[in-house]
Amino acid sequence: MMAPALILIGVFILIPAVVAVIGSFFDFSMTSANWTYVGGDNYRRAVTDPLFWLAISNNVFIVVGSVISQVGGGAILAAILDRGIRRGNVVYRTIIFMPVVISSIAVAFVWMLILDPNVGPLNAVVKALGLPTPRLGWLGDPSISLWMLLLIAAWQNVGFQMMLILAGLQAIPREHYEAASLDGARGLKAFWYITLPGIRNVLVLATLITVIGGFKVFDLVFVTTGGGPANATQVLGTYTYTQAFAFGNMGYANAMAVVLLVTAVLLGWLQVRLSRRA
Repeated sequence: MMAPALILIGVFILIPAVVAVIGSFFDFSMTSANWTYVGGDNYRRAVTDPLFWLAISNNVFIVVGSVISQVGGGAILAAILDRGIRRGNVVYRTIIFMPVVISSIAVAFVWMLILDPNVGPLNAVVKALGLPTPRLGWLGDPSISLWMLLLIAAWQNVGFQMMLILAGLQAIPREHYEAASLDGARGLKAFWYITLPGIRNVLVLATLITVIGGFKVFDLVFVTTGGGPANATQVLGTYTYTQAFAFGNMGYANAMAVVLLVTAVLLGWLQVRLSRRA
């Protein structure tokens, strides 16, 4: 029974990974059959490439911002739905979770329309309030474009974190709160000594999932900004794609892909460990 699964893993994961590692030590392009061995030159090039470090810094920015907005926002929404809202709880959960099941491509196109400087409703609302709008557009201004992508990512994914944390909250026995209440522990004390320890592993898992997603981000950036304007939203995924298919630097692109692969494997291993603990 395991054989088909192992075959699929080998074909779609292991073989491409091995090819990427091997290719990272060569200089070649899609249009040539000549592979020139360059050793670790592609990795040395990455270390001295300012755009490579800019892409990584943008990934880190997205990771940190996503943890704050998605995990933090998801925790707040979960707490509201768990304790504050009883009527229509399922409806609210469904509405908030709905963007999660929509493809990132569709989400990107919807938000490109919302943020359009000419016909977008956001500009209309901002102008109606008498506030200034970005001269180059919400996605065209290098100073705010990455923040806009962070907003879009949070809108799409906060529902997943909410459901994960909500499940953790609902798994805490209510008897614990009742016993604490009899001992005079309410409000912040109950949160600190009962709620937080009860969802600690869930919060760690939610954070790790968000971190992995932040490093893997590609489609949202590729569709909305393509890494622009002026590389302001360039991330490791889009920069790897650009080097491979726009400039034909397949060896260098493979080296960056290996960096991303190693990061994903380490984070995935950590996620499995924490999932078992949770």
